[in-house]
Parts: sequence; structure tokens; C-alpha cells
Amino acid sequence: MLPADVLAKLDAMDDYDRMLAYDRIGRDHRMSAAEVESQFNAWKSGGALPSTFSAPESAPSAPSGQTANYIQDASKYRPTYDPSREGRARQSQIEQAVMCPLCNSALGIPSTRPIKVTCPSCLAESTFTS
Repeated sequence: MLPADVLAKLDAMDDYDRMLAYDRIGRDHRMSAAEVESQFNAWKSGGALPSTFSAPESAPSAPSGQTANYIQDASKYRPTYDPSREGRARQSQIEQAVMCPLCNSALGIPSTRPIKVTCPSCLAESTFTS
């Protein structure tokens, strides 16, 4: 059964990202995407989850204060799916790209340090200091 923190993270996503996350989370928890979706829908509607529901597990966490593994061309990692004014402002702040230390996904980030980043692929939180 899915932990409450995973369900809450699904709830915070937009529909498209949530649809993509069902498969990834299903693989992580040895479930099908349909099972993940049905558990999320039951949780969202306030329905009872099976009695084997476990206490929330924390998301994987990389050691804090680590040095970033930079990617050369950060422009390829600028998100372009949010056409709102706030989305364009966030996109313009992307100056660097780093690799997630746990799953090696590319993450577009601004150059401010220290910076705490949550990887959208593995949901790991990392803090980069340089």
C-alpha cells in the first residue's frame, strides 16, 4: 500500500504529471499504474484504504550539502509546459543543470546556493552547496 506522503505528493501534481507518476510510483512499490491510480482516487475521495496501510515512509534523501554534478547545456532542461507568467519567470531563472544524485535525472536549477531541490523522478530531496 502507498504511504500517505506519496499520495500527498501525487495530489500536489497537475493531471499530466500525476498520470506519468502513476507508472513510476507503481514500479517503485511493485504495483501497476492502475493500482496506484485507484489508491490515489480512494485516498482523494476520503475512502478507506486497506487495513495493511503502512505508516508514511520518508522520500529518499541524498546527503545534504553535496557538490552538484553539472550538465553542460542547461538550456535543454528548461521546463516549457507552464505558459503562465509565474511559469515563465521560473523558466528564466534556470541557469544550470545538475544530475540527481540518486536516479541521475537531469534537473534544471537556478544558480543560487545553497538550494534544496526535489527530484520529480524519484522524489528525493537534495541540497546543493556548490
